[in-house]
Amino acid sequence: MRTLVTLTGLAAFLAAIAPPSALAQDWKIGFITPTTGPATTVGTRQLATVRWWEQEVNAGKGIKGRKVQVVHCNDEGNPAKAVTCARDLLAQGVVLLINGSVSGAIRAVVPLVKNGPVMLTPAPGIMPEPSSYVFQTSPADAGLTTAVAEYAKANRVGQLGIIAATDTSGELGAASAAAVFPEYGVKYALARIDLRATDATTQLARVAGPGAALIYSTYTGAGAATVVKSYANLGLTQPLIVSYANISDPFVALIKDDMPKRLLGVALKGVVPELLTDPAERQRSSYFIKSYEQARGGERADMINMIALGMVDVAESVLRNVADPANADEVKRYLESTPVKSFQTIRFSPHSHIGMGPSDVVVVELKGSRWVKADPLK
Repeated sequence: MRTLVTLTGLAAFLAAIAPPSALAQDWKIGFITPTTGPATTVGTRQLATVRWWEQEVNAGKGIKGRKVQVVHCNDEGNPAKAVTCARDLLAQGVVLLINGSVSGAIRAVVPLVKNGPVMLTPAPGIMPEPSSYVFQTSPADAGLTTAVAEYAKANRVGQLGIIAATDTSGELGAASAAAVFPEYGVKYALARIDLRATDATTQLARVAGPGAALIYSTYTGAGAATVVKSYANLGLTQPLIVSYANISDPFVALIKDDMPKRLLGVALKGVVPELLTDPAERQRSSYFIKSYEQARGGERADMINMIALGMVDVAESVLRNVADPANADEVKRYLESTPVKSFQTIRFSPHSHIGMGPSDVVVVELKGSRWVKADPLK
């Protein structure tokens, strides 16, 4: 009995003097994003931001005395591989799942988290049900389309051409166009093309008629580069608007030999910090841009990095403020009632799990090597 008491006392003493991090397991966060395949330019940038965040948190005291461990799985943007990734991560006991893949792959994972854990995603096309444990940190696709429609109307554009993919994100883009552009009195011609296509001249020729003052490509990644190359081959001169997932240096590098005279894009305002009116948002954006560049040896932060920053800022807010982040119901209640300050404020509610809206979006333009607010059309 004396031996048992002695051992018990020793264990209590060691627990008392041990640092918190020695007693608690790491916060394990699952992260699904494609780092190979057609959406590589998106996935690699997101992963770089998530790793930056992991190092930033762990360089301090962690969160509640616990380190953050991000477990990444490359789904290649493939729905079947995304499901395999999710099952593996859930089996490892992740407290939160961050899913930065393409829309089809994300949708394939949604049924796997019907009982938790909470899943965060930036894809505009997911539009999760408020009853679910899925939270979308970016605007809905219709919000992005609204920004294009407002820019077109402000510049008296009566007609434009749209190129959309044949996947689920393209379906949503087509639906958003049908719902939004008529409200602004803007006519449009739409053509669809497979994500893996290597030529888009037929589709562009169909939508870039004499009356089309703008061309809007809703593509992401390598497919968007195909559209730009075909645009150059046709000798088109209308300003080209690309989707917000293409506001990145890697994408610009892909198209440098086929650069349109005016390259515009749909972006969240945080990519141009001077457009932000909230001092806290502007400070967070500026800090991240500077810190990321230092951590990455001069590599500049872009729209893709900002998108990922929004997800990890939400994840960190949950880890710091929810008593049990593994309890999906607790996390859901917290997110539905608490705005998260990131590069822009992310607000969910019991009625909407979409954290941003049209007012968070702006049309930008590439000038030199920087994206700035787009000038009016001449």
